[in-house]
Amino acid sequence: MFRVLPFNIKSNVERGRDFLGNIVESLVDQPLHPLERAGGLLFPFRVDVIELEDRYEIHAELPGFLKEEITLTYEEQQYLTIQAERSEPQMAGRYIAHERRSGKFERSFQVDGIDETGIEASFTNENGVLRVILPKHKEETAKTVITIG
Repeated sequence: MFRVLPFNIKSNVERGRDFLGNIVESLVDQPLHPLERAGGLLFPFRVDVIELEDRYEIHAELPGFLKEEITLTYEEQQYLTIQAERSEPQMAGRYIAHERRSGKFERSFQVDGIDETGIEASFTNENGVLRVILPKHKEETAKTVITIG
């Protein structure tokens, strides 16, 4: 089973409260496009998830990040979390427009039935796409002989 989680509530209730506050603040700040702005807060980066016979593949758009700024964790044999953290750039002068966000960006997925020893990840700065391969457990079909008595 593979399920996209909107955000990781289980780890930090306070962060969930801040998250909802950010949505309300964003809706107030941008009255002409409230749904687009709220969607950006719900999903801080976009992903494609592909299911193949033997694996899942996740392709996450993380342009502008370095490989060292991205962390993958797989917890409790079912929660995959992708985190990317960018610090606020130090600029001389004042911003006229400031649309690029900084801070911690996180997406979580509920995935079970994978071989965690075979998880692979690759990232290239050129296209800014993180590729994660999650191999499914190979189910061995043992032949069972039943004796009729």
